[in-house]
Amino acid sequence: MVYKLSHAERKFLKYVRSTDPLTQLRDCWEWHKDWYTKNGAQIGVFQWIHQGVCCFFFYFIIAATWSGVTGRESKVVTGSKVFVNTASAKVQWDAAAVASQYRSLPVDSFEGDDRDEYGHLTFAAHCEALETHGRDPEWPLRSPHDDTDGTAGLGFETAADLCASMASLPERLRVYTFPLSKTEAARYSLAKLAPTFNRGYDVEGHIVDNMQEPPFATSDPKEATAFLIPVRPYLDRVAAYPEQGRDAMVAAAERLVRRIQIEQPEAWEFSEPGCQRVMVSSHDAGTLVAKNTGDAVKNKAVVIASNADSTSLEDLEGTPAGEANKARDLYYSNSSAVDEDEMLGWHPCCESRFEPSKDVSAVCSLSYHLPRDAVAMRAVVPLSVGAPEGYERRTEDHRPITVSFRGNSRGSLRAKVFDEYRKLGREDWDLEAEGQVTPGAYMDLMANSKFCLHVRGTRVQSPRLIEVMMFGCVPVIIADGYDLPLSWLLDWDKFSIRLPEAEYARLPEVIANADWRAMHDNLRRVLGFFVYHKKPILGDAFWATMLGVERQIKRGRQCGGPQPGAGKKGVTKVTKAAGEAWRWVTG
Repeated sequence: MVYKLSHAERKFLKYVRSTDPLTQLRDCWEWHKDWYTKNGAQIGVFQWIHQGVCCFFFYFIIAATWSGVTGRESKVVTGSKVFVNTASAKVQWDAAAVASQYRSLPVDSFEGDDRDEYGHLTFAAHCEALETHGRDPEWPLRSPHDDTDGTAGLGFETAADLCASMASLPERLRVYTFPLSKTEAARYSLAKLAPTFNRGYDVEGHIVDNMQEPPFATSDPKEATAFLIPVRPYLDRVAAYPEQGRDAMVAAAERLVRRIQIEQPEAWEFSEPGCQRVMVSSHDAGTLVAKNTGDAVKNKAVVIASNADSTSLEDLEGTPAGEANKARDLYYSNSSAVDEDEMLGWHPCCESRFEPSKDVSAVCSLSYHLPRDAVAMRAVVPLSVGAPEGYERRTEDHRPITVSFRGNSRGSLRAKVFDEYRKLGREDWDLEAEGQVTPGAYMDLMANSKFCLHVRGTRVQSPRLIEVMMFGCVPVIIADGYDLPLSWLLDWDKFSIRLPEAEYARLPEVIANADWRAMHDNLRRVLGFFVYHKKPILGDAFWATMLGVERQIKRGRQCGGPQPGAGKKGVTKVTKAAGEAWRWVTG
């Protein structure tokens, strides 16, 4: 007997064969919402969850079947695999974070050695030793007169100048945060529930949240010297999934700014002419999020951005990357036949261009356990200001791996660079660019490597740059246009190697002539500026970032020069507030 399909069954099969799985998922969700509207009041929560789970698995079977029939993997199947891998990695990293709390720190402390939870000497301890005993912390500071990249006037002549400026920062930086609407706050709260183990994206929330806390926050726009636009680009991207993330981020920033202008016209007026406004973007989109916010924000606001790529189209003119960009444009415009090899080395610029004259490059990794693990593993030995003369306890010199890398091979530059380096056949170079890596294997590699590669991928930045530094591995940076974190403050040449992308083949020669020990010792001196703490402490990555913001606002290059104060009525009650803030900092 031949079974005959009913009209409804034939209609359903036709729908499955002719409709993309993403559309099917949306339809399934709409059906579920309609079903709940009609029946939700009569059922319990467990039945509601049961219906949702059934709907998900039913759809997943359809998507898998569709992939098998068409020979193409659906976006949802691919996305599900990514989700499973991400969730698995997050579980491993969360477990590593918990385990880190129980690791003992092999640190010897002497009189004056005030240490943070990672075992590192605090900025305050360095400044105290400098003031009371004349002990120079020997930070490799960048000259404030160096304007090769538009940052003149941001740095400091001496460590004493830096200590004084950091200590008095709450007197000069008073942050008023434009309030979120209830809808915006609810959307961000929900988006935070989505799992992520990208330690770069977490920086955004840390900075935005702590700018709204003592000692920098003020609720009075009249006394503010900085005005935070609390847009959260990464969360906007998460909340918009599966829609186009970049479009969602740009649209969300535009809506938020427009609403602030309408609902808080007086506070907005106090923030004019605009160089006192601040935004944070840890996503790869960088400054692109301000694209449609108007000139007063887009071209004047200080953007704390992780994707600090200052490359312009003019910079690429006549370079291999520039020619590769032209070839890529031709390829995608279908206006000319182009060999794909001609596109190798193209540069992803320049819509989200970072402006060193006004923006601040973010320290792009947030981890509360990697700095502690590095000390516990003796990958880096913390400094001391109280150790007796001649005392030295070093264990980090024995590193069998000369050059290493862990990550992916996305980006044409990485593919080209790693292919070249692997051809060298160096047994002391460990270069792996595919697949996930466990936390333990990742930390072991960094602890056993002298030099760690940071090669531009799809963007210039990566959390790994900061993380290899935590483990005392000297970074080798091959990423043209990257305005490095705190490069306005510190001389990166003293603790890293930087090669132009066109000269990557020179690396073996450069490594052979490098003084690793000297650069490693300078890394130990600057590490405190590159780590975040759950509760920010004087001189850490958050405070250093705030100092950069304050210095950019004070210069006001985009507004024609130094800004006397953000509030139209002048700064009021600052002295009292600063005193309270400093008492909070010093306990």
